[in-house]
Amino acid sequence: MKALIIGASGQVGGALASLCVRRKIEVYGTSRKGQGFLYLDLASPETIPDTFEKSRPDLVLLTSALTHVDNCERDPALARRINAEGPALVAAECAKAGAKLVYFSTEYVFDGKAGPYGEDDAPSPVSVYGRTKLEGEQACLAVKGALSVRTTVVYSHNPASRNFIMQLIGNRRAGVKMRVPSDQYSNPTYAPELAAAVLDLAAADATGIYNVVGPDWLSRYEFALKACEAFGFAPDFLEPKLTSELGQAAARPLRAGLKTEKLAKKLGHALPPAAESLGKIAAILKQYE
Repeated sequence: MKALIIGASGQVGGALASLCVRRKIEVYGTSRKGQGFLYLDLASPETIPDTFEKSRPDLVLLTSALTHVDNCERDPALARRINAEGPALVAAECAKAGAKLVYFSTEYVFDGKAGPYGEDDAPSPVSVYGRTKLEGEQACLAVKGALSVRTTVVYSHNPASRNFIMQLIGNRRAGVKMRVPSDQYSNPTYAPELAAAVLDLAAADATGIYNVVGPDWLSRYEFALKACEAFGFAPDFLEPKLTSELGQAAARPLRAGLKTEKLAKKLGHALPPAAESLGKIAAILKQYE
């Protein structure tokens, strides 16, 4: 089997690429940065068919997106090109090639008034990011056999990433205060475990929508405290704040999160708890002390 990871230089794409290698899956990766990857830019339609021609994939994992929520709000046209129109073009190429398509979606397709949400709950996004990701999801699910993976608050030890945990580690080391929302609830998700679950779902030929998130439903502040406990950090650099105090351009789904009963039934297990995954990161941090 040949896999094409669109966005292989990102946190999730990188975790998928590493796991594909370990599972002896022939893998191609794309990036807008070059650096040994095939070049593909979702905002540049002409780059998409060429990548498919070079890789001829059986499985396409579409992780790339404009994920900066506030930047999406500031530039909705760019957000639509990358998050909606680009995935629609990828979906069309998958349909032509007969490739299995896995689209990475988000809890931001919901308004966050009554989470955690199941796969059958009606979407109601409150931001440009959420709306454009939902459009991309719908375009991809129109392809026969496609799978949409909804996830959120993805973290790992990845120095090239700006994920929540890397920001926390960076702020603590720099002695900088970190303002953390105390009223945004969700399910932190460890990138390597997300990657494993997604490849397992693809191997099982899962279709439709699956929520793939960690089992802990926490506020960002509670998650930060749990991380500090795992890493041996004094949490005095953390400043809990209400979302309304942060002056963010885009609305956030406050009580969001995703249910994973469907995932557990399909795979026979859920993802590990945050304490276990944070412990793995703590072991990595000790190597640098």
